[in-house]
Amino acid sequence: MIDRIVKYIKYWTPVEMKNFYRKVKRRYERQVKLSGEDRLPLSLASFEKILRENLNIVEGDTLIIHSSFGNMNADFSPEEAITLLKTIVGESGNLLMPFYPTGHAYYWIQEGGVFDVYTSRSFMGILTQKFKESNGVKLSPHPAKALSAWGKDRDWLIGEHHMSRYPYDKYSPYFKTKSLPNSKTVGLGVEINSFFHACEDLFLQEKSEIYSEQLFEGKMNYYGEMQTVRTYLHQPEKVNSIISPCNFLKQTDCPDYRLVLVKGVPYYSVRNESVYLHAKKLLEQGISRTTFSKKSTN
Repeated sequence: MIDRIVKYIKYWTPVEMKNFYRKVKRRYERQVKLSGEDRLPLSLASFEKILRENLNIVEGDTLIIHSSFGNMNADFSPEEAITLLKTIVGESGNLLMPFYPTGHAYYWIQEGGVFDVYTSRSFMGILTQKFKESNGVKLSPHPAKALSAWGKDRDWLIGEHHMSRYPYDKYSPYFKTKSLPNSKTVGLGVEINSFFHACEDLFLQEKSEIYSEQLFEGKMNYYGEMQTVRTYLHQPEKVNSIISPCNFLKQTDCPDYRLVLVKGVPYYSVRNESVYLHAKKLLEQGISRTTFSKKSTN
């Protein structure tokens, strides 16, 4: 009887609430495992050292940044982190952060969700929200997989995203970063890699492995202009059941993958050119995240 009640509760609990519970649980378990100085908050000076020395972030870099500011247990604000990142890459660099209005765009768009660049909140964490609100940042024109962008190449990077039938394809700022020198993907407190999706959009032989069969029409208010973008979307049941991009890259020995654990929290960087060449080779051989997951479970 109790098992049935538990299953019922799990079934009807909103996905967002489940994800929030999982995040809180992981943070608590991580803190329990730590002791002494490792439990102290991360200082801004230590964060700068991680960026410069461990992740090799330098002036002129173009960075796609994924983050979990809560996981970092920082004693500084998101605004201070953003200022530091802008200072390190400088005026010759670019910063980009995913700004997704929902965790499951596949369902959200079907329910009539409208992305408003003025009022929609980021589902990707407080750092992404504060970055979007900082000076010089503009969102790319996509209703489900927008990127916030800052830097000298901002307008070129984001300008054609509304043309992307697949959200990470050749018109997207994700893929366009590859054309810039010193282009990297970075994880701060998380291991996520959205640039890998750009490689899948180009080279995955069967898009139905991860994508919806339906071409959706996503609505958005893009700086005062109402637009409709036709796009395919990742289907949650498909992508949630296979290996993550970062684990795929690590387990297939992608070169140039830098990972450091600080107080039990992951920080990583990898050159987008390295990911592109590695993923292209595997995907053209038919080795995808789906086939790799099936192989590893046999």
